[in-house]
Amino acid sequence: MKQSTAPQNPVPDEVVERANDLYWRSGASVNQLTRELDLSKGALYEIITPMAADLRCPCGGGEMAYSNRTARDRGFVSCTTCGLEDEEEHVRDYLEEQDSAAGLELGAADPGLPHARSDPQTGPLTESPPRNLEKLLVASALAGLAVGLVLGGLLRRR
Repeated sequence: MKQSTAPQNPVPDEVVERANDLYWRSGASVNQLTRELDLSKGALYEIITPMAADLRCPCGGGEMAYSNRTARDRGFVSCTTCGLEDEEEHVRDYLEEQDSAAGLELGAADPGLPHARSDPQTGPLTESPPRNLEKLLVASALAGLAVGLVLGGLLRRR
């Protein structure tokens, strides 16, 4: 016998709409919301939809959104299509650079469309989206390694 993956008691659309409205627009805690809506935390998190950040994805295929309130409060966005995650400020800066570079090279262009810069010698260049978190992690690891080596050297001399 094949088991169904559909929920036994789907949450009514009115509850889903109210849950999203309360989650994104109120300061109520998740515990308060679950009590008020008579839902478990798991059920609440399943019906919450990401909040649009009014920002296109640098990869060109989707829209950036806040996956939860903590991400919104910290300015951390993710693409609903490709999964790119980065700080909202970095994405906005990157898109501004990309748009201004495309505007200089291509003339007046629609700012709502993603652009790729091109090089007359090699053809189109595609720029990857900002990877600031990765850069920070690598820099932190290298700094930790350097400190470890210095401390190791000092301790050996004793």
